[in-house]
Amino acid sequence: MLMEPPPLTQDQIAMHNSLFSKGWRLTEGELHLDGKDLAKPNWFSRRRLNKARGLFLRTIDINTTNWQAMLAIGKIEQRLGNKEAALQWFLKAREFEPVNTSLAKEASLTASSLGDYEMATRIAEEAIENNPDDPALRVNSGLANILAGNCDTALRRFREAAALEPSRAVNSQLVSYVTKIIAGQVPKPEKESDIIDSIKSAS
Repeated sequence: MLMEPPPLTQDQIAMHNSLFSKGWRLTEGELHLDGKDLAKPNWFSRRRLNKARGLFLRTIDINTTNWQAMLAIGKIEQRLGNKEAALQWFLKAREFEPVNTSLAKEASLTASSLGDYEMATRIAEEAIENNPDDPALRVNSGLANILAGNCDTALRRFREAAALEPSRAVNSQLVSYVTKIIAGQVPKPEKESDIIDSIKSAS
């Protein structure tokens, strides 16, 4: 059980908020948010991101439960290509905010990208229990389950996503795709990019 930290003084609160705000300002336009595609960070970008990471670490030193700062560091590590470090920060943030959908998605997708499909499915399934009406979580779970070899579970999750969000064509495409895998009509994917390529070629 996580223990409550002692209350902060007014000076600590002021310093904490200042560091946190400065950190976010430095990351503006530099992080993968809302599906935004970014070019590989240049020297200037890496310098800004490393400085922001330091500010967020100082923020956490003051408030050890600041999961938003932990998420920010995870996103910075993700941007810098440090997937394992990113995953650890996302998991740390989830200790303090276990029902947050965005954290679950980040952690699940990162675990999957590292090849830990069992962890990815576990995180996604936990998140679905807390957020049963979120179709994206079911897609995340389905993708991880395909790669973990659990195609029947993946099919169920994709069907649920399609029912929750019928206007999103990719949900139905994923249902069709995993059905073909189960029927032996297409090979099982080895990585997520294999799934994406198959969906694109079929559309």
